[in-house]
Amino acid sequence: MTQGAAPPADSPGGERPLINRKAIYSVIFGFGAFLVLWVFPFGAFALGIPAVTTGVHARREIVLSRGAERGDTVAVAGLTAGAMTLALLVLDVVSARL
Repeated sequence: MTQGAAPPADSPGGERPLINRKAIYSVIFGFGAFLVLWVFPFGAFALGIPAVTTGVHARREIVLSRGAERGDTVAVAGLTAGAMTLALLVLDVVSARL
């Protein structure tokens, strides 16, 4: 927040809205999945699925909160990292079969 900028009008008490927890979990799961992709593929799968689902749920909750929560960009980052990890995992499995 820049100096002199007013907080969003929709926030209770004039405070800045909090980042949605599921958005934070999505980023943690998504980047964790990406980091373990080549070392432990099952772990990447086990972290990639929750990254995608929590990212989708977080985006839905943020929209429905009507400004009471923020973090859509965070949710998209986690969702993208999880989806990319799952896509790379599928490509790795398919290429290994050829």
